[in-house]
Amino acid sequence: PLNNLPNWRINKMCKVISIINNKGGVGKTTSTGIIAQLLAYLGKHVLIVDLDSQSNLSMMLGQYEEDSPDVIEGLVIPEHPNIAELFKYRYRDLGNVTKLIRHTSVSNLDIIPSSKRHKNTQLNIAKNETGNNNVILKRALSLIRDSYDFILIDNAPANDILTVNSLFISDLVIVPVRLEGFSYKGLRETIDTLLYIKDEHDIESIKFGGAFITQAEINTNIYKALKSNYTDELGGRFYETPIRKDIHISELETNFTPLLEYCPNTNAVFDYSNLILELGILDDKTSAMLRRSIGA
Repeated sequence: PLNNLPNWRINKMCKVISIINNKGGVGKTTSTGIIAQLLAYLGKHVLIVDLDSQSNLSMMLGQYEEDSPDVIEGLVIPEHPNIAELFKYRYRDLGNVTKLIRHTSVSNLDIIPSSKRHKNTQLNIAKNETGNNNVILKRALSLIRDSYDFILIDNAPANDILTVNSLFISDLVIVPVRLEGFSYKGLRETIDTLLYIKDEHDIESIKFGGAFITQAEINTNIYKALKSNYTDELGGRFYETPIRKDIHISELETNFTPLLEYCPNTNAVFDYSNLILELGILDDKTSAMLRRSIGA
């Protein structure tokens, strides 16, 4: 059973959190963006890393730049480097890594953005036969992690070298799921990958935090039945807080606007705030501030 997973502990000041599920359409990008914005609202310095070549999070936060065909093909050097260059050139110096960071319109929230040329990243990694491909991201982010309270990594729905890089730097992994079988399959695959990486490379810092339900219709029988199944399977690794289905989230995913600018009083703010409290990642003072903010 999944609830027999070891309880890996977080010991670092800056918490690096990966949001992962090998199945698409479960709300990874939206969850990453909203959690990051809420942490920034609470006064925490937050960095988002957009590892997904679809670049939706970069668009949501106004930091997406369209690549010309020549840039995508590698014929022209891009004016502004992003996550693609981090992997292509394997940055290990502070100057180049800081050039990747963009400030967003949300106070305290930065992002290392993605763009279309990031689709070539895995090929670029494979071309370079020197060095450890698993720790490219870790080596880069280790240079700047002390500047942030939280680093959140949005992953593509794939079990690939980029996801492995995300796991190597992460302290905590959380998995959004929907109430359907393919999403659960993605959860199992993610956990299998996490366990393999931890055992194969003797990494003690990774903790599987748990899974949480997105787009939940909490009054339906199917929600109650499948929630019970997840609870039985995951035990204490299943978060009690559901993210309710909310039309504002669907609008957010199409108009690419930060949530707290677009609809600060929506159910999503309340639900994700409760999820953050359940994650247990905040200090007591900040937890109390958040509880007061949502009337909890």
